Amino acid sequence: MPSNTEEPKVVHFHAGGVPGSRPILTGEHAKPTFTEIPAIDTSKIFSKSLEERKEIAAQVGKACREVGFFYALNHNVPDEVVSQTFKAVAGFFAQPLEVKMETHINNTEHFRGYEALFETKLDTASRRGDLKEAFSMGEDGTDPEQHAPSDTGVVYPKKNQWPSNNLELRSSLYAYYSYALAFSRQLLHIFALALDMPEDFFDQFCRFPMTAIRALHYPPQEVEHGAEPGLGAHTDYCMFTLVCQDKVPALQVLNDNGIWVDALPRPKSFVVNIGDFLMQVTGGTFQSTVHRVVNLTGERRYSMPFFFSPDEDAHISVLPQFRNEGETYDEISVGEYFRRRLFAARHKHPAVLKWKEELKRTKEEAAAITQAAQVVEQAA
Repeated sequence: MPSNTEEPKVVHFHAGGVPGSRPILTGEHAKPTFTEIPAIDTSKIFSKSLEERKEIAAQVGKACREVGFFYALNHNVPDEVVSQTFKAVAGFFAQPLEVKMETHINNTEHFRGYEALFETKLDTASRRGDLKEAFSMGEDGTDPEQHAPSDTGVVYPKKNQWPSNNLELRSSLYAYYSYALAFSRQLLHIFALALDMPEDFFDQFCRFPMTAIRALHYPPQEVEHGAEPGLGAHTDYCMFTLVCQDKVPALQVLNDNGIWVDALPRPKSFVVNIGDFLMQVTGGTFQSTVHRVVNLTGERRYSMPFFFSPDEDAHISVLPQFRNEGETYDEISVGEYFRRRLFAARHKHPAVLKWKEELKRTKEEAAAITQAAQVVEQAA
């Protein structure tokens, strides 16, 4: 019998924090677009030779303009650091739920710690939400492992929370964090070269950058619920992301024809993708590309995205060479930008609910003042 199920004609996603869609184009209607993720050898990214760094930058620039994703092959992170960190992450997620919930993100206003299955829902068509659990840590000037600058006059708030019964998780994540941060800082130089700018241009905005490792566990699908997304289709709102994957494939990138292109795991590689913030400051020259995670393998999948962005107190505008003549461009407050995007994604978090209540009260007070002023004006 013929099936009554029609093939989807449109792909739905969230890009730039708002819902979007893209028609699926095939045959004569298809556009020229990428069908695979570019691979770039980054083994010489720390080379003292400017020419060698420029060679990498030329390839990176092409990938960022045309795809928004690329493999960074032969990175600087030792294999044993990666394997030990994945082992520690898997051990954490294997614990009973009540143990993991001791570090739940609702315990802190900084959204660090543990998130259980289905707590996020990027795919609105998903009945239960994203089939994944997460543990997040990031920049925290109170953690001695980070060696935060002491000459800025900034009083650093406590952001990270760590399980008291699992010292291995902290030590392993920090071992990986130090390498990922060093690679990211150098990649920032490569991006500057790719944009024909001084190599150290972005350094002024990244003394103590906003960073985060979000260790993720995608369990196998439950047969009775069908193929659920591990992470719904979206774009990242950071500057850029390094994704370290285990051997289980699940990451997919959306091309201009609405076709999902697999970003399969490759040995000793990061999958690098441009985020909305870098696309914005380059006037759309670098692409922030929609992607998703769907684990159909029947195996557990682990990954460790490392998100990198400028200092929280930095202010950046669209770079001059990417501005349109006659248009005005406001500076972007990095901290406010990320707060707005994060709050939109975590609307049930206590910090977000508190902010909404304060915003409501402020609006009510402003309305009362306006009304009182009108009464006075009428009386006069």
